[in-house]
Amino acid sequence: MNVLMFGWEFPPYNSGGLGVACEGLVRGLSQAGARVTFVLPKTLDCKSDYGKIIFADALRSGSHAKASVSAISGYISSTQYAAFVEKYGLRHFYAADLFGEVMHYAQEAEHIALSEEFDIIHCHDWLACPAGLMAKRVSGKPLVVHVHATELDRTGGNNVDERVYNIEKEIFEQADVIIAVSNFTKNKIVRHYGIHPKKIRVVYNAIDYDDIPPFVQGIGGLKRLGKKIVLFVGRITLQKGPDYFIRAAKRVLEKNPDVIFIVAGSGDMERQIIEEAASLNIADKVLFAGFLRGDELIALYRTADLFVLSSVSEPFGIAPLEALSHGVPVLISKQSGLSEVLVNSLKVDFWDINEMANKILAVLTHKELHETLKEHGQAEVKKMNWQDQAKKCIGIYQEVLRA
Repeated sequence: MNVLMFGWEFPPYNSGGLGVACEGLVRGLSQAGARVTFVLPKTLDCKSDYGKIIFADALRSGSHAKASVSAISGYISSTQYAAFVEKYGLRHFYAADLFGEVMHYAQEAEHIALSEEFDIIHCHDWLACPAGLMAKRVSGKPLVVHVHATELDRTGGNNVDERVYNIEKEIFEQADVIIAVSNFTKNKIVRHYGIHPKKIRVVYNAIDYDDIPPFVQGIGGLKRLGKKIVLFVGRITLQKGPDYFIRAAKRVLEKNPDVIFIVAGSGDMERQIIEEAASLNIADKVLFAGFLRGDELIALYRTADLFVLSSVSEPFGIAPLEALSHGVPVLISKQSGLSEVLVNSLKVDFWDINEMANKILAVLTHKELHETLKEHGQAEVKKMNWQDQAKKCIGIYQEVLRA
């Protein structure tokens, strides 16, 4: 089976879990016998051993189009896009705004769909889905829309961009089938977009435990001083609830001052969270590590005593699986898709900072609880893999093609 897949980011050029999920799915599909052609809007220095990657902007300019700095991000807003374009002087390379860029990608998809051989189209989230819809229109092939997050997740339901919402609604209506990364997301699509639940299939994200690299030395100095380390990894934006994480940290430090809270990530709320830590008088106990990947992120995982997912609205959440794979117990938001499938974890409502603090203290204080969550959680993650999820996707493809 040949799959034409449209995405907006792919490792190492990814800003979060969307690109990681795309890479894992491409690998899983390949191992299950599918042939994937993954399309990105801009030429980048990335490749895959499991599928062919092509770049929409190279189609007319030739296969030797030069890779350059890109505004590609699976989570970028129209305001952030405009600031990026202005900062790097890219107006002659990019469309005037993010929506223009998305539509330009869709136009290039028309030519790609006429030149590639494929049986089915698979696209990820609103930035890439107009390209998938264009490919469907010119080829007549069925379209699978994979929803990793909606505009309601990214904004927390506040200040929803109606343009993005309308694009999502049209795509959901035009898709032959929708894949949601959780029932949490499926229910949101049904409730807020008016899509019939029979059109939606749930395929959870995963992690391939065998791909976890060997130990990388962590920031052991803090540990040698007897400090406990609580970790937040994710975009510092409203959806991820970093403000609730910081407020819970304040409660924890009132009872145990020997805890260090590390925030790894970047985003539009970064300055606000730094200032909030200062206003709470815990700035000396909160470290901002910036956006990390590779060995630096692995070292941070290996040093942590607990990982906290404090998301306000999290369709799934891959980072806690990464943490567990490195032997770090996790505390996750009940408002996450991951809470549907991960048994061996502590769970809390994102807004309940007192309960969040109590559970953080419990894991840091009681060694038996820490070890139980660690061992059982790690064993649970070993059973999750992209090969199984890819087979579910292939089953969905076959179902759509038969219809």
